[in-house]
Amino acid sequence: MEISLKYVDEDDKCYGITGMAVSMVVWDCENLLSAISLDACADKVVEFTPDFYFSGNPRLSPKLAWKQILENFQVSISMLISNVVCRNYMSKGVALNSDTKRLLYKHIEDEARETCSLERDEIEHMFNKSYDYIERIFSHHAVQNIVREFADTLKQQRRLTRAEVIENLQALNML
Repeated sequence: MEISLKYVDEDDKCYGITGMAVSMVVWDCENLLSAISLDACADKVVEFTPDFYFSGNPRLSPKLAWKQILENFQVSISMLISNVVCRNYMSKGVALNSDTKRLLYKHIEDEARETCSLERDEIEHMFNKSYDYIERIFSHHAVQNIVREFADTLKQQRRLTRAEVIENLQALNML
């Protein structure tokens, strides 16, 4: 059986986008979010603010520039992990199997090497830290209820702004 991280249908896509939105809220980086859209192509479902796209700044020291690039990369991998983990919990009710987790790690590893020139131990640490935290979030039954409600809202409205995302996920702050 071939393993794929691609969306299988609209419900799957909706849960993937929901997972990414939840990730941005729980990691306190919703300030980088502009909107989400169910009708956008898979690589454009999340609209970021200009702050997310680091274009370089000659006034920043190389150390601060690197830190910013790494933080944005951490946001990206957390969103990817949340996308896949949320979809799996909502469709199958269980954690990722080892083959899917390995495939997810491989995608992140390749991107980490290319984008940030990270070494294997740095990549493993970043992946494991994010994965473990995200796994705990989406395995929580109260979070799954919030995810279902949010996904229903997204499916009805098709596009949500940052303010609407925050409003619809405010229940996460009470857990």
